[in-house]
Amino acid sequence: MEIAELHIKWNIISDYEITNGYKSIILSPQCKSNLYLGVNKDSNRCLILSLPENHNINFRTVIKEKLSIELFIDTNYIVLKLIDNSFYELFDDLIISMYNRIKDLSDVNYYSKEFIQTFYKWNEFFNDMNSFLLSCENIKGLFGELFLLQSYIDNMELPNINDILNSWTGPFDKRHDFTLDQKDIEVKTKTESKVDVTISSEYQLETNLDKELELVVISVIENEGYSIQFLIKEIKTKIQLRSGDYTLFLKALNLKGIDLKNAGIYNDYLFKPVSQITYNCTSLNFPKIVRSSLLKEISKVKYNLRISALSNFITSELHF
Repeated sequence: MEIAELHIKWNIISDYEITNGYKSIILSPQCKSNLYLGVNKDSNRCLILSLPENHNINFRTVIKEKLSIELFIDTNYIVLKLIDNSFYELFDDLIISMYNRIKDLSDVNYYSKEFIQTFYKWNEFFNDMNSFLLSCENIKGLFGELFLLQSYIDNMELPNINDILNSWTGPFDKRHDFTLDQKDIEVKTKTESKVDVTISSEYQLETNLDKELELVVISVIENEGYSIQFLIKEIKTKIQLRSGDYTLFLKALNLKGIDLKNAGIYNDYLFKPVSQITYNCTSLNFPKIVRSSLLKEISKVKYNLRISALSNFITSELHF
């Protein structure tokens, strides 16, 4: 199930007038449960799960600011309704996720439980995040992390796409931007002409236990290329095509202050990647200031690292 298929079905529904009840269409005949797209008389889009007539379910109606879920006992329909129509795009993403989670489930106890749990899991992402704006430097840093995340997905650095999404730990205030089983990765994004990257604390290049640590420096040209909104949509498509858990990605973005609605605010910030160079920070000779080598009286260290002087520590180099 792809977004383009949903758009076709929504267009079919919109061709019919309604005065009460719902206009509806089956989501997909491949789904083992009866799942429908619907629109009510107030033009609210809905996802409807039809339960068998004799099936009883312990259910509580929930009405949130943007979404609601309700059981209609006379028809035994569970209706997940989009209250705020400005969230059409995210609602479509929810539907794709829902379909992927329940399409192969034939036991009503399982698919009805999954339907309800998915509502609760997605509800937190239906919010407005326009309370503050990120700086160009913040957006450039996020662009580099998204660019690297996309490359991991494309190359399937880990066997399961959800493992790749979970490896992006920077938004969760972890020590490093990416956390893998065998290594951690710190990402720095700089303009092509800049010779230094800024290490913002004594913890950024500190290794964890016996794991290796890599510094990935992504150089970009500003004011050309593409935006973070473009990257986000590209990554979203790749996640959906691989039936991954898109909420893992949404959660990380939200912690960065970004969602699908406000990402477009930053479309004036364009970046074109020109190189991606990886350095081995685990080497004893790698120049760095870390917590374990400092006196306890010293804290909040910030310093610049001259990239051109680190050629002996390069482990891989890509040019675009």
